[in-house]
Amino acid sequence: MKDRAKSVKPKTQKRSVVFSTETLEQIEKLAIKKNVFASDIIREFVDKGLAVNGYEENLDTITAIIHQEIEISIKALANRLAGMINRITIISAAGYYANIATVSDLIDKDRYSSFEKIEKFARKRALAYANMKSSESLAAFMDDEEMKKAIAEIKGGKQSHVDFDV
Repeated sequence: MKDRAKSVKPKTQKRSVVFSTETLEQIEKLAIKKNVFASDIIREFVDKGLAVNGYEENLDTITAIIHQEIEISIKALANRLAGMINRITIISAAGYYANIATVSDLIDKDRYSSFEKIEKFARKRALAYANMKSSESLAAFMDDEEMKKAIAEIKGGKQSHVDFDV
């Protein structure tokens, strides 16, 4: 039975350590407060200090692992976003060509050149919007005067300058 009790306890060695009187008083107060021996407090502080030291030594490794995990997550999200943008572009293009087909069926075939103007204008305008900041493109899109000028020009009315940079 004695052998069993000895195998459970970790091997220990005894060391003498010198502390200032003030430090020993603080250790004793803490031991009384926690209802443990002063040696237990000292062992606890040494264990915590060694754990912090081990953490500091492994900080570069831990940082590299975290950085790698974040990079993998960001790449996965970027790929997902790229796929979504690709699908949105395809859907948008399908809508664009469906609108062209519908308009071409509805307009007077004698004015086909005017339809080409409409389509050309729409592509230029879309490119101008795509190259603007979000807030600027929304403001330009909502500008009724620019739209009126564009429609008048396409209908062959008075020639006016359409500002594509709006």
